[in-house]
Amino acid sequence: MKGKTAQRRGARPRSRGKTSALDHMCESPPRPPSALPDRLVKSPTFVSEKTYKACSSKRPSTSRTYLSSLSNHVDIKISDPGVKARPEKISLMDMEPAFVNVRKDVPGLSVWRLEGKSRLIEAEERDIGFFHEGAVYIALEINDDGDAFLHYWIGAHANEDHKSLIEDKAHELDRIVTHAAVFSRESQFHESPCFMRLFPDGIVYLESKPKTTVSRASVYAKRMYRITGRKFIRAACTEPSLEILDSESACILDGFPRMYVWIGRRCNYALRNKAIQVAKRIRKFQRQGVVHIIVIDERDEGMNEAFRKKLHNNTQFTAQNRCFTTEGSTQDSAAMKMHRVSGDHVMYNMPEAAKPLFYQRYLVQRDCYLLDRGPGLPIYVWVGSQAHENEILYAIKRGKTFCQHKQYPDVSPICRISDDFEPDEFKKNFYDWREKDTKHRQLTKLYSIGNIERALFSRRDKRTVAKKNELWSTDILPDGEEDTEIWKIDGDKMVKMDNDQHGIFNNGNSYIVLHRIRVGSVTQQVLYYWLGSKLEHDTQDSVLDLVLSMNKTLNNQCVVIRVFDGREPQHLMSVLGNCLIIYDKDFADTPDERKSRLFRIQEQDSENCSMRVQQVPVCSSSLNSSAAFILSTPSDECFLWYGQKSGGSEREYAKQMIGYISPMCKYEYSIMTEGKESKTFWNVIGQKQQYPLELKMEALDRRHPRLLACCIKGDNITFEHIENYKQEDLCENEIFLLDLYDQIYVWTGAHVEDALQTPNCLKCYVQSDPAGRSDETISVWFLTQNNEPDAFIKFFPYWTSSGISGQQSYELCRKVVRQENVQVDIDKQMVDRTYVGRTKYLYKELLRKELPEEVDPQHKEHHLSEKQFKEAVKYPRDQFYRLPLWKQEQLFRSARLGHTWTSENPYRLKLESPDLHNE
Repeated sequence: MKGKTAQRRGARPRSRGKTSALDHMCESPPRPPSALPDRLVKSPTFVSEKTYKACSSKRPSTSRTYLSSLSNHVDIKISDPGVKARPEKISLMDMEPAFVNVRKDVPGLSVWRLEGKSRLIEAEERDIGFFHEGAVYIALEINDDGDAFLHYWIGAHANEDHKSLIEDKAHELDRIVTHAAVFSRESQFHESPCFMRLFPDGIVYLESKPKTTVSRASVYAKRMYRITGRKFIRAACTEPSLEILDSESACILDGFPRMYVWIGRRCNYALRNKAIQVAKRIRKFQRQGVVHIIVIDERDEGMNEAFRKKLHNNTQFTAQNRCFTTEGSTQDSAAMKMHRVSGDHVMYNMPEAAKPLFYQRYLVQRDCYLLDRGPGLPIYVWVGSQAHENEILYAIKRGKTFCQHKQYPDVSPICRISDDFEPDEFKKNFYDWREKDTKHRQLTKLYSIGNIERALFSRRDKRTVAKKNELWSTDILPDGEEDTEIWKIDGDKMVKMDNDQHGIFNNGNSYIVLHRIRVGSVTQQVLYYWLGSKLEHDTQDSVLDLVLSMNKTLNNQCVVIRVFDGREPQHLMSVLGNCLIIYDKDFADTPDERKSRLFRIQEQDSENCSMRVQQVPVCSSSLNSSAAFILSTPSDECFLWYGQKSGGSEREYAKQMIGYISPMCKYEYSIMTEGKESKTFWNVIGQKQQYPLELKMEALDRRHPRLLACCIKGDNITFEHIENYKQEDLCENEIFLLDLYDQIYVWTGAHVEDALQTPNCLKCYVQSDPAGRSDETISVWFLTQNNEPDAFIKFFPYWTSSGISGQQSYELCRKVVRQENVQVDIDKQMVDRTYVGRTKYLYKELLRKELPEEVDPQHKEHHLSEKQFKEAVKYPRDQFYRLPLWKQEQLFRSARLGHTWTSENPYRLKLESPDLHNE
């Protein structure tokens, strides 16, 4: 175009937003072509002809080198998305005072709250986990490896000025820690799992702001907290009302001298125990440990009726109280999309990059991607390790722009995640995700004395190895006295097979294998059900119902394992004598006609020499270079065909199988090797066609386990992911799924009301899988409480026989609460007697900037008389100190009696001190 420099082919287009400082600099007249080396003109990393600046001492080989030298001479802000720039450094003088002492080499959790117009105050340890609904917060966690996880939280009633200011402060802290591994924007009631995991004891919402008017702060009555969640608890503060009571949740009525914990009759046991723990936490940090906790179960008619009378006079349930009843959002796998982000314009700079199925290779290290899973769910912005600096800085902003364009709720969490720090909620959407396990384990390509006891943990990349005792170890059964029974399913009947027919199946039928192992006085029972590849799909559900009913007759003591044709595990092959023969129902002989038959002999496991014999169609395309084959004809003629890649054990076993498949040809058969077949062989098998060189079957890699709770409400089944799970997260009245990606354990509690929902939970989970796994590629184990095998227990550290949440653990928690109540003296003097003997001043005198020397600025209330104290905070002393601590601090701040925090930067004070100038 005339008047403009043509854009170089292959260069990344510039953003059409505001003109950057670098673009203004580029408006100077271009340099002569002779001053520009040809090497830089052809370089793919060169910025443009205009931005080149010749250097006498250093030659600029790339744009990074050029901009590095440029930043040392010219003070500009680089915001062009086509230029790679260094992170902007913040001087100590310009730094937020609250962030001066932030260090990445000191692990721990820090929380800051915004007060006033622009003042950040670091929360004390006892205040961590308590959030005011009208305030905004910043949370920073540094782990032992020095990785930073940064979040800023916005209350439901925070004003717009605080929302924008806390975002700026959070981005400033992000630059200080050199870009956090995870950085997110959170909103009340809609927190992402990345944020909730910072508070394992749950979060408690407190009403109003930390500082308000005295007249508003002084209006206080008993408050009720509704407890929701499972692993991570939310306690929402509201006015007491009968309408809040829900049989599936728990509530806490905060008061003095008694605090009531109300438990619904259908509340799960994990939430019951968590509610009691939250009440203890409120007693410890907000009531100074001086309060009795009374646990009321809805099933206790007398106590429940007395508790409801306390709420009878207060039935108001305003819109503000309803804000915590959030509707759960479900993920629609078909509607998911992944966008490549390169600018602020959704239509131009955020094009659609992929639709399901998602593969890990779609994430390019030098780019930035946005994963859209629908409204109400967290928006993940993935940033590659080689991404541009601006893509890191503006990830949250661009995520907000995308939500506004899609008209998603303003409270949707937006998470920026860096490469190698992806959460499970992000990784579960990819079909072939593989962990980069190089941070804590030294991977090797060779076997040596140091790693001879290791086993492969990847089924694709045989160069990476891991220890046997880790999650990728093979599932095995214990050794002991064994007994096996096999039934063939014929419609609704079970036909028992003779011992000499064990291991001989037909792919048009299904079979049940009951295997008992006696180890001393303990008997472990495993119930396999094998599904043929040509079995009708509708029949599979009826087979499962038959197996589960059979397990019920055995007192649910069996481990039920589903096995598909062609995916037999090694422990099943061992039960069948390391030999499995499968006939094809489409090629069975008829009484009037005998047909040619072709069998493939394949070695399943070289260590145990387990063989699989499969009947295949008689055609040359059924051959395979990695197996041995037996071809028998109606005229009792037999051929052995050896593929070039077939092993010696497969060839020898094929010779032995001739006596079973074609007894007349046991000693008379022809051997053919691949590439040296006779004409007679091709006449029998048919015209030569293309055939595979290897036996390839789709296999999933094992991933880190994920525990999910099945929430059944009528015909609707949802799944709640439990992070950092433990044995206590399992409840005796619920169904859980332990997903290893290639294998799923379906665990059923001993007191589940409707155990017949177990197959429906599995079916619904696989159908809604965002990764798009097929049902045939997943191995499924059905377990019941108190009959868990070692293969399942190994995923739960410190497993004990009584570690599952249930009635026993619940009653134990109630007993501990009653014992603690005996040790609490509720008649203890609550008033702080420090004020006795202190010099008294008028309330107005204590509001001045210059205070008398004997006045403690942190405790001005000690210098008020009884009358002045009541005038300042609207409460007499004896009633004031019975309020929770958060309310006391709110009243002190509102009355301007609290500690006056300094907003000065200590480094700035040091530089401006007279002593430094004198030196």
